Amino acid sequence: MNILLVVPRLNIGGAETYVVTTAIALQQLGFTVSVASGGGMLAKHLSERGIKHYFVPIRFNTSFAAYLLERIIRKNNIQIVHANSAAAGIAAVKVKQRVNAAVVYTAHGVFGHNAQEMTLNQCDKIICVSEFVRNYAMEKGFAADKLVTAYSGIDLDKFKPDKKKAVVIRKNLGIPEDAFTISIVSRIKNLRNKGHSDILKVLEHYSGAQNWHLMVIGKGKGLWKLKYHIWKNKLSNRVHCLGHMANVQEVLDGADVMVLPSNFETFGLVLAEAMAMEKPVVTYAVGGTPEVIDHERTGFLVEKNNLAELYHRLCMLADNKKLRLIMGQQGRKWVENHFDSKEMINKLVDIYQRVGR
Repeated sequence: MNILLVVPRLNIGGAETYVVTTAIALQQLGFTVSVASGGGMLAKHLSERGIKHYFVPIRFNTSFAAYLLERIIRKNNIQIVHANSAAAGIAAVKVKQRVNAAVVYTAHGVFGHNAQEMTLNQCDKIICVSEFVRNYAMEKGFAADKLVTAYSGIDLDKFKPDKKKAVVIRKNLGIPEDAFTISIVSRIKNLRNKGHSDILKVLEHYSGAQNWHLMVIGKGKGLWKLKYHIWKNKLSNRVHCLGHMANVQEVLDGADVMVLPSNFETFGLVLAEAMAMEKPVVTYAVGGTPEVIDHERTGFLVEKNNLAELYHRLCMLADNKKLRLIMGQQGRKWVENHFDSKEMINKLVDIYQRVGR
């Protein structure tokens, strides 16, 4: 079976990580896999593994993207096109009628907001990354028999804690060995979407957080504003911007806790990644996040925009190393039982075989 995975770009992000994990796993199972995207740091990572990458500017114009996808599909006798964004799905649907290939769409976000997105109902199967997304799609009028929930999986061989690294990571960043350290991993579109502003407010305004440190992993057009805010509020010695990292597991050992006070998440892959690294997680209870963590066992769900509660939960973890250890161990087991990439790939292969022509 020849499979083409399509995603707008290959930088840091949930959909991008999903595509890379899927491509590598399918290749290991013996499938012929290629990827089409607008490029990014992870494209080189795939090429180094012998996975062909095609440059297709998905978001530039879906009709032009469909034209390029058709050429790739015909040239490589592609049987399954697996789209990973609404734009990619729309382009794949446009070409579907002209080629003998099935279209699978993984909805990493909510969809069905306009006439173009409603054409995604023409996909052979729509994979939802959470029950929240599936229920949202049904409310929008998508066919229930085309919708299936399949949680994003974590490569547990890749995301494996190594506590010996913590000392080295902290030394390199200038973080005291005994300082309570939080991490946040996300694309930085602005300071609101993923909650960077909220965690900075906690560091600035709560007296108990005056010695805490924060590791910021990710980049985006909001990074300059973040750095200015850090400088203006004299947080430079406690907030460490690491930029974009393709392998975030290389630095997560240096943190005690992962925080993600987002305005909205359909799943929150970084939460599962942190739990796989035996880190407790603290996140706002929005969208699909209640499906990712086991509240009060692997981390804490906090009411959206409730800074006092966010601080309280972080304080509980800052003041109790044993609690962090127990929650971290329970988090690892939770991911092993619910978000193993092997289980995700098994579900994908089953879907491919059902819709394949």
